[in-house]
Amino acid sequence: MKLRESPIYHEQQSFWLCAKHSLNNVLQHEVYTQADLERIARYLHEIHPEQSGWLKFNSHKNFLGFGDYDVNVMISALQEQGYDLLWHDNRQDVEEADLSNCIGLIIHIQPDWFFRRGHWFGIKYFDETLTVPHVPKVYVGQPRTARSAAERESHDYEARTYASGFWNLDSKIPHPEHIGDRKKLNEFLRNLYKKNRVHVLLIVPVTHSSASSSI
Repeated sequence: MKLRESPIYHEQQSFWLCAKHSLNNVLQHEVYTQADLERIARYLHEIHPEQSGWLKFNSHKNFLGFGDYDVNVMISALQEQGYDLLWHDNRQDVEEADLSNCIGLIIHIQPDWFFRRGHWFGIKYFDETLTVPHVPKVYVGQPRTARSAAERESHDYEARTYASGFWNLDSKIPHPEHIGDRKKLNEFLRNLYKKNRVHVLLIVPVTHSSASSSI
C-alpha cells in the first residue's frame, strides 16, 4: 500500500485548474487531465461557436490555456462518466436538497468583480470509517532502506482514522477537511452563502437525472 497522509484522494490547486481538481477529487482518482478538459472545451466550442461572441474566443476556457473551465465542460466531463450535474435552486434552503442519489457536490463560488476569480471545489460523502497507516514523524525524511526489517514490522506504521461523513475536498486547502453529518453540511453551506455568492450542484447517476432539479 502506498504511504500517504490520507486515504482520501485530494488534488492541490494548480494554475486555474480548480474544475479539474474538483472533478477528480469527487471521483476519487485522476480521471481527467488538463488535456482531457481542453478536448471537451474545444468540442463544445466547435458545436456552439455562437456562444463565444464576436471575439471568437472559446468561452468554455481561458484563452491563454491556463484552465478556468466553465460549468458546461464539467457537465460534459461528468456525463462521460455516467453522471449528471444538477443545480440546487437557491430559492430553497440547502436543507431541502435531496442527496439520496448524490455521489458528491460541486460548489461554485462566483467571482468578485475585481478582487478574485471564481472557484470550483468538491464535497464528497464517505459512508465508512477510513483507516490508513502513516509514517510517524520520527521517520519522515529517512529512507526506508536505512531501517531494519524489524523496525519496519513493528514501528514503521501507525493507524490513523478518518471519520465517515462529508469531507471538504477544496483544492485550495492543504488536506481534506472533515465536515461531518448532514446537519454539519447544512451549516457549512449556509456559512458559504453568508460570505459568498454560491451555487451548489449535485452529482447524480444519469438514471436519476430525470428527477426534479428543484431539489
